[in-house]
Amino acid sequence: MVEVVVKGGQVEQFLTSLSVEGIQIENVSRIDENTVMVQVNYLAISTMKAKRKKYNCKLKFKNRYGMPFFYSKRKKWIPPLVGVVLSFLFILVLSNVVWNVAVDGGSPETRYEVNELLDTLGLKQGNWVQNMEDISTIEREIMNNIDEVSYVGISKSGSSYNILIEESETMEPNVEQDPANLVASKAGTVDSMFVINGRPLVEISDFVEKGDVLVTGELDEDGEVLTYAEGEVIAEVWYEIDVTVDLSQYLLSLSSDPQKRYSISLFESLEWMPRSSGDKRLLLTNDRPIYFLNWELPISFHEHYFYGEDEEITETEVDHHVQEIVEDQLKRKLGQSVDIIYQKVLHEERDSDKVKLEMFVKVLEDITEEQIIDQGD
Repeated sequence: MVEVVVKGGQVEQFLTSLSVEGIQIENVSRIDENTVMVQVNYLAISTMKAKRKKYNCKLKFKNRYGMPFFYSKRKKWIPPLVGVVLSFLFILVLSNVVWNVAVDGGSPETRYEVNELLDTLGLKQGNWVQNMEDISTIEREIMNNIDEVSYVGISKSGSSYNILIEESETMEPNVEQDPANLVASKAGTVDSMFVINGRPLVEISDFVEKGDVLVTGELDEDGEVLTYAEGEVIAEVWYEIDVTVDLSQYLLSLSSDPQKRYSISLFESLEWMPRSSGDKRLLLTNDRPIYFLNWELPISFHEHYFYGEDEEITETEVDHHVQEIVEDQLKRKLGQSVDIIYQKVLHEERDSDKVKLEMFVKVLEDITEEQIIDQGD
């Protein structure tokens, strides 16, 4: 827009002719009887100049508004400023792209497995840094999924990542172990045996008491040739346990399809989230920092996962769930290796929505326990 002072004897006729031409005239103000100030689009200037002589008017241009005039006044320093801003943005984009991933150490086969796993975790060349898992998660996944790796360390240099791995060494058997027997840690009936080293003293179906020698490290009757007994003896063991079963349970289940929301935060305090989550519960947030060269900026990008909740009250039938509950309690107490083969309810007591049970159960478990052989002086 341009402010124009129009002066002449036929000012009104001049402005009327401009309106007929389709020129929009704004903010008309009269200065005196023959002078008027108006605002017009700068494209109308040529038309006004062409008509001014016909109506014997003089034009005087004053203030100018808009990007063309703003640029013309500042054209000396705007291009360098735009260049600096574009360079900053270009470096910012490049700083948040993974340019190189190098895996050092280990065998070629292990390095190949690590590279395959890194691709699934988002740490691959050309990917956005914000799309990959955080470094601690990547290290944990490598350790959990690749058995050969005993150590992994990830270092970041600019937009390059170096992964150093070490493979676990095969442990040689300890030939310096003291001679030892395998004795029964509890009473039971032998069900099966697997002896690696030593001389077995019991057979299948033998009943043993706690402390009985199952496999001896004395290879001869005189006890002159000694070794370290190794193996396992699986026995049937009886337990008397108390179990409490809740007949009525209140369950809160989460939807399998979460809602994903994104937000941007400044200095970890000012956060802007474009859309609300309604009544869903926030259970997971992934923080993705933004980098400039090797520096982490105070601006972070966040992924929020909201889950819907469903309330449900379930009624449990004791007969159908006792075995699962007993097995769960025994495995917590004895370890995950036990195998329940028989169970019998001795006493049942109902109290409101709970059932208390006294039971006998029979399990199969390894009852071996190491006992060093006393060789005297």
